[in-house]
Amino acid sequence: MELAEDWLTLKGAMSSADQAKKGHSDRARRSDLARWGRLLSASKGQDDDSEGHLDLAVDLASLSVRDLSSARITASVAEAKRQWSESTVQRMLSTLRGFTRWMTRQGHLRSDPCDDEMLQATARPERRPRALAPADVKAMAAAAKNEPSGRQRTFWPIRDVAIVAFLAGTGARAEELCGATIGDVDRSPERPIWRVNVAKGGKPRDVPLGHATVDALDAWLAERPRESPAGVPVGETDPLFVRVDGAALTPSWLDRLLRELATRAAVTTPKGAMAHAFRHSYGVTLALRGVPQAVIAQLMGHADPRTTSIYTTVASDTLIAVLDDAGML
Repeated sequence: MELAEDWLTLKGAMSSADQAKKGHSDRARRSDLARWGRLLSASKGQDDDSEGHLDLAVDLASLSVRDLSSARITASVAEAKRQWSESTVQRMLSTLRGFTRWMTRQGHLRSDPCDDEMLQATARPERRPRALAPADVKAMAAAAKNEPSGRQRTFWPIRDVAIVAFLAGTGARAEELCGATIGDVDRSPERPIWRVNVAKGGKPRDVPLGHATVDALDAWLAERPRESPAGVPVGETDPLFVRVDGAALTPSWLDRLLRELATRAAVTTPKGAMAHAFRHSYGVTLALRGVPQAVIAQLMGHADPRTTSIYTTVASDTLIAVLDDAGML
């Protein structure tokens, strides 16, 4: 749909003069529209390649202006909420509303389909992180050690244990884990550090690695193939984690793996991305152990301190409950 490119060009021209912010906003809008393209195509009965790389031209290729109807968009919202968190869906809707509003003003649409009250923005409830309990993380790590019969193409115990340990011990986002390279694990300091170079907002950060995480990574790297599928020796710039066939991980593949591990561990899967549930657990754990909010923000790569405050609020609630149970309140 060429109209999408016209709108994105216009939005880019009106955006901040900060090139980094402008580039990030453009990528986010492109990803949002590409996701809508896949969702709307699926609502028409077409195959939904949810694992493939998001590509605006490809994902919107089969859509026409007639596909942007309130009914079809509303139906797609339900599927979007199944795949992504509420905040991500609200951002996607905001992008779509901007696009359909512009199309209506330009005369490409007779009326704005996003004017439907079902698609209007709703007040966001007070945020509470959907964190996995420590017992759930432990159960998933135990489940990862056992390779089920008939699923060797998906599971790789030594790697899966390392993935669970890495997520629990670093608070990594799904994209950050998938983009991590072997060389990002820096062993030169006294305590090994994960140098996060593929970070949200393009802000690199350093995350110290605990003993359990380092041990799991060492076990995995000792077994990880030393050559790529093409026979090229593996180096520092190669992915830290790979699939059984040697391909790099994708966030959707990672989410499926974690959900399958949760099922095997009898862990109730939270709404939203599984990697983010681990990330929330990491933030809550830091807060419960008294780590200052500014340090939590730095470790987790938060640009807005309000994002970090959800962990300190949960920590306070938990501490109050503990003290109440102990008869001290």
